[in-house]
Amino acid sequence: MTFEFTAEQVLELAPDSAAAKAGRDLSSPGKWKNLSKSSDDRAIWGQCQGSGSSPYQTRADLNGPAFKCSCPSRKFPCKHSLALMMLYVAHGELFDQAEIPSWVAEWLATRGSKQKRKDDVEKSAEKTPEQLDELLQSKDKRKQDRLSKIQAGIEELELFVIDLMRQGIGSVKKQPFVFWKNRAARLVDAQAPGLARLVSECAEICARTSDWEDALIDKLSTINLICRTFLKMDKLSPELKADVLTAIGINQSQDELLAGAGQSVDDFWLVVGQYNYTQDRLRVQKSWLWGKKGQSALVLSFAHGNAPFDVMLIAGIFYQAELVFYQGSLKQRALIKTKNSEPAMAPYLEGSSVALALTSYAEALAKTPWLDTMPLLLQKVIPHKTKDGKWWLIDQEKSGLPLIARDEVGWQLTSYSGGEPLSLFGEWNGTTLKPLSAFKNGNYLKLQTVEV
Repeated sequence: MTFEFTAEQVLELAPDSAAAKAGRDLSSPGKWKNLSKSSDDRAIWGQCQGSGSSPYQTRADLNGPAFKCSCPSRKFPCKHSLALMMLYVAHGELFDQAEIPSWVAEWLATRGSKQKRKDDVEKSAEKTPEQLDELLQSKDKRKQDRLSKIQAGIEELELFVIDLMRQGIGSVKKQPFVFWKNRAARLVDAQAPGLARLVSECAEICARTSDWEDALIDKLSTINLICRTFLKMDKLSPELKADVLTAIGINQSQDELLAGAGQSVDDFWLVVGQYNYTQDRLRVQKSWLWGKKGQSALVLSFAHGNAPFDVMLIAGIFYQAELVFYQGSLKQRALIKTKNSEPAMAPYLEGSSVALALTSYAEALAKTPWLDTMPLLLQKVIPHKTKDGKWWLIDQEKSGLPLIARDEVGWQLTSYSGGEPLSLFGEWNGTTLKPLSAFKNGNYLKLQTVEV
């Protein structure tokens, strides 16, 4: 394969800014020895002298990418792994082809055998028809018990929202945070974490100094709509049932989706947007993919502390992959079933006009009225700052969308555009667009994602 990652993309893999800085500092040829690569350009390795008597053995599988280092760091990838990758980006000529040493070959073999071991475990765990029937009955009983708890919690929540609206939302402005926290906790006890999250967001809205009234009414309306829809589950289509259960916080089984319950799409996918955030002390990486066939997909990766994300994708890179989509009215969130080739740099992608993008959003909202955000890929747009200091995107039809972006992002876009139209990808929430990346002349620019 041809390794075409940039130094910026390598640093995106760092677990934190300290690891990124340390990796950059270590990416000097003088600090390494025995730099080599495999004949198929899949693996690279080298030795970096640390504080111990023996140098650290660092290796990387470029098809992942994946890493392994003998240092004691709990961060992944560690600074040595990042430095090795950055060194290869900047000085690939220093990596001579060589026979793969045992400490690299054994690691590669372990990676290659993971799927085989998983298949063997699944095969050995096969159940008899009687055992399968017993498991299905037990699973169905647990599901019904949970739905009963959820229904009780939702009926209570619905009364709570109705009482708030009757009293007037002005009365909740002075309520302490614990007012919303206790209500959210009751929903967690009712096994409806999705609704608990929405109630917690009400507290955040009430903490605003301005423009909180309409936002709170909108959030309460969304909560009430989900509650009312759940109470009519027996009249819903299978797709809408899946939407409601997901909104409430009932996760679909990944094993069942991969086994055939979810729709599969095989394509070349560009990672058009990516950012990280923390939720319930869990690190989450949100990656938006866009296929050559025009389908978008959301892949979520999770990690505790400094552990690696369970799925590793790099923004601005194309992957040939088979994705399996979660059930629902919209094909949005997906799982990666297989990645069939090494990553490659992305060619230019076209998007749509502002008018067509808004039409697509309206159609999606008609299917899922509580839709939170929707990915938009716009073409031939120019960033523009208005006299009141707000940023907009203007297309060739003079239609525009407001951006939620700090000045540094707006000016970064303006500089990248140079007054010329570009393509832009972002998340649209119905009122503002959060820009995540831009494309121009086949080049990719990842944007900052700090919200205002």
